Amino acid sequence: MDEFKRREFIKLSAISFAGIAMQFSAVSAFALTANGQNGFLGSNPEMNWDAFISKIQALAKTQHVKPWNQSKYLGKVEAIMNKCKFPEFEKVKTAFQEYKNQSPDWFEHELLHQEIDFQISLLQFEKGEYISHHDHPEMCGIINMVTGNALVKNYSIDKLLDKTRTEKYGEKEIKIKSCIIKEVQNEILLPNQTSILTSTESNIHSLMPNKFTQLVDIFTPSYSEESEKGTKWFQVNEKENFEGIPKQFLAEYASID
Repeated sequence: MDEFKRREFIKLSAISFAGIAMQFSAVSAFALTANGQNGFLGSNPEMNWDAFISKIQALAKTQHVKPWNQSKYLGKVEAIMNKCKFPEFEKVKTAFQEYKNQSPDWFEHELLHQEIDFQISLLQFEKGEYISHHDHPEMCGIINMVTGNALVKNYSIDKLLDKTRTEKYGEKEIKIKSCIIKEVQNEILLPNQTSILTSTESNIHSLMPNKFTQLVDIFTPSYSEESEKGTKWFQVNEKENFEGIPKQFLAEYASID
């Protein structure tokens, strides 16, 4: 796992911020309507694709009843995901079989299901591909590792700083803001293990696979144009703790007004 350590500190310029954001925004271009017709699971007929989607639909509707406890909701989603053998779902199996590394140095994404309340995605990584530190505005989510492994780090915003600076991006000036983030999770996720984030806790995360890796994630609510534009990509100084405080780091992010 030494390769994890060699890649832990990633320095991003303003151009990198913009470039990654554009690639990430392309994820939603594959939006699908609710569709369960291809999802049959041979060894467990009680949890086929239709049953899986139906259970998540019922849970996701609870977000409209306030107050909504995201942690309890994700706990119930996790329990359902733990009963799934994703490689046996025809929808997922087909995606595995048709996999092509069409985006070198970037993961492959397939949207398995999307409706307003939630979306389910399959992410496939070649060794060396990763997702650097980013957030999910007003969303909660759960990752289920299917194959491979990944170093997953989660952070919460501890403090927003007044400190700002600007960087040139072509003819435009990009405002770079600063904050302090607190590390909540730092572990290698193995098959059948999960990682959870809510809209207020652990919402910033990074994923760094060490081999070919496939994972399924569920985000609630589904991505929208507004949430995509609001996604922030962070440059995190993990070489040292901020003011010597354990697990706290200085981070910068591009502010696009």
